[in-house]
Amino acid sequence: MPIYEEIARLVDEIQDDRSHGAIELARRTLVVLKAAAEHSQADDIDRFLHEQRGVVQVLTLTRPSMAPIRNVANLLIKIVSDRVGELDVRALRDFMVSKADEMVADTRQAVVRIARNTLGLVADGATIMTHSYSSTVVAALQEVSSERRGIRVVVTRSGPGRTGEETARQLGGFGIPVILIDDAAAAVHMPSVNILMLGADTVCVDGVVNSIGSYQLAVVSAATRVPVYVLCDNLKFDPEMTCEDADLEEGGPSEAFEPSGLLAGVAVSNPRFDFTPLELVTGIVTEDGVLSTADVIAHLKGMGDGLT
Repeated sequence: MPIYEEIARLVDEIQDDRSHGAIELARRTLVVLKAAAEHSQADDIDRFLHEQRGVVQVLTLTRPSMAPIRNVANLLIKIVSDRVGELDVRALRDFMVSKADEMVADTRQAVVRIARNTLGLVADGATIMTHSYSSTVVAALQEVSSERRGIRVVVTRSGPGRTGEETARQLGGFGIPVILIDDAAAAVHMPSVNILMLGADTVCVDGVVNSIGSYQLAVVSAATRVPVYVLCDNLKFDPEMTCEDADLEEGGPSEAFEPSGLLAGVAVSNPRFDFTPLELVTGIVTEDGVLSTADVIAHLKGMGDGLT
């Protein structure tokens, strides 16, 4: 199935994006599918669905570590396919376009609800540590700072990508006191931290996939008895993935080190993601509330049963 040049460009942008979190890339996935529907020249329903399923297949392979991309693409095509028999091809195309817009709006509303659900976890005067960049975590911290007095945030630089710097910039723009630290200094600061807040790219039955460095922060939190909360919406739940399946997206050596400074024969490993076991997570904050790890496992099992 030929993919239009514009669609291919948008897919490549998702594939190459190293700055945005999974939920933003899920929104871009919906934009791609909307564009695919709008540009379709199909004159019958079978051809239209064949085209759209081809785009969905390409999108689901772009970033395997990010469940929302797969989930929104598969959900949209299922919703559209369920309307076959009720609509002609033109109406079905228009329905897909409007549904994509509706789903983007739903993801934004989910972030608002997650931010509100985070409030009960944070007291006045709390110090919060976070890692990498998550638009959901940033929105939650903005909400917390407006409702709680004396909040401050410790932000790690967050690996070779230094995505924590964008988190610090945005939080500072909201007037929140921020301390930006190197990842290696996390254990020094952790004793003064009241809560660790992380985003997620995927939540599965045995843990959470997130930006590299999340796992070690969770380990340090456990050693210092700091609670760990993962903030993410339901689109990030994947009942079919396990830790063995997680694609940690090995990056190029030059992202982490200056190649000219290495001796011949020195191998470089630069995974962009890691996997934090659920036993290190205190709870997961979703748009539906705060879930315990037992709740998460039950929820994922229910999702898995629904797929069989």
